[in-house]
Amino acid sequence: MLRFFRKKSDCNDIKLNSELKNILGFKPKNYSLYYAALTHKSATNSNCIGGYKNNERLEFLGDAILDAVISELLYSRFPSADEGFLTEMRTKIVNGKKLAELSKKIGLNKIVKKNSGNSSSVRIYEDAFEALIGAMYLDKGIECTKKFIAQRIMIQHIDLNKLKSVELNHKSKLIEWSQKKKIIIDIDTDYESADSKVFISYIRLNNEVIGKGRAFSKKEAEQIASKVAFEYISNEKYTEQ
Repeated sequence: MLRFFRKKSDCNDIKLNSELKNILGFKPKNYSLYYAALTHKSATNSNCIGGYKNNERLEFLGDAILDAVISELLYSRFPSADEGFLTEMRTKIVNGKKLAELSKKIGLNKIVKKNSGNSSSVRIYEDAFEALIGAMYLDKGIECTKKFIAQRIMIQHIDLNKLKSVELNHKSKLIEWSQKKKIIIDIDTDYESADSKVFISYIRLNNEVIGKGRAFSKKEAEQIASKVAFEYISNEKYTEQ
């Protein structure tokens, strides 16, 4: 396992610094922000990360920045598209699976500091990607962050024309079906327990659960549950009364 941190006053890992510059395309001003962005909570270390123990706070910030920047880029790229199309395209880009995939494509999976027992978790790489965006925003500002997302992510790794044909918004399809059939579907989503960070979503039809989904975000939990529910009704397990 790579060891990024030395002593508390020394945040200079030459190898990691070089890898970061290759990924980012620029030299960071504050390396400690990026070290924090690359530290999963399972490997929390108070040394050399500028007050951050792991990447949770940066992930929170990066999630918001990424949503805003992707929204602006899509708004410009598709000037005549309606809100529904833009929302669906954004969801296809910023969903957990896609962000984990992008994280690996740019090489973050090789330098994330994590507990070895979590080596294959999709969530770890999704969080690292969002935390990287948060670190970049704090270190270099919004214009640099937008340039990185536009040039090093959108242009190099995302084919928007191909993405348009990808079916992802299962919740939208389910709602469309229910409206067409004039059938009421209930979607109930909340934290799995009081101290849990996992959301659980139930979809009910005539008081029967036809879809269930669990995820670290409310949006993904509902998408998973909606996919299961739509498969249920598509396989003719549901018959109209």
